[in-house]
Amino acid sequence: MTSQPAAPPLPPPLRPDVTAQAISQAAQAAASAWAIPMGPAAHRRAVSQLYSTLRDLGIAARRLADYQTAGHPSDPTPLGFPQHIAASARCFLATCDSLDGVLAPEGLDPVADPTEPGTELCHAARSAIVAWRQPYGTSAERDTTVKQLVATTPFLAAAALSLTTYAPRRLAIHLRAVHAELIKATGCLMKAIQAPGTVHETPGFPARAQP
Repeated sequence: MTSQPAAPPLPPPLRPDVTAQAISQAAQAAASAWAIPMGPAAHRRAVSQLYSTLRDLGIAARRLADYQTAGHPSDPTPLGFPQHIAASARCFLATCDSLDGVLAPEGLDPVADPTEPGTELCHAARSAIVAWRQPYGTSAERDTTVKQLVATTPFLAAAALSLTTYAPRRLAIHLRAVHAELIKATGCLMKAIQAPGTVHETPGFPARAQP
């Protein structure tokens, strides 16, 4: 009796920072594509793809909060990092709550053009679920991962606003709620890597003066 050949090992997941960079690039491309006038079918698909992306980012970010740092013991995880990342994950998932009930189709449409910006964005976000399942790397890679997410959220927020242009009134209201949650997510992500007492500007919004 001959034995079956062993299955080839699965390739290791991409580093968290590499995955985050791919998401940021895909988000920028999708936001540009969705800012252009589109027909009803394309609009429905774009909103569905945005939903799928935000859901997967929320799922992935919950694990990113457990990032393990390799390197010198004197280079610890910033104070509050897990809490701030977990808070950003809740914001991402809250956007899905905003769209539940006004959205039917799933973002990863099997017949969608695989080169379409929205499809590529969905796949990039889905890959983060695996890449961030047991996040591990240097502190520089950790900070780059979060900085790429900070760059991503304004693109997704802008995309949500662009999609309100051709949305029915009820959907437009929910898309504006998505925009608001993404601004909150950006603030949480920035707090995860900034030094205590530092004031940063949320992209698109001025920093508040310290009292």
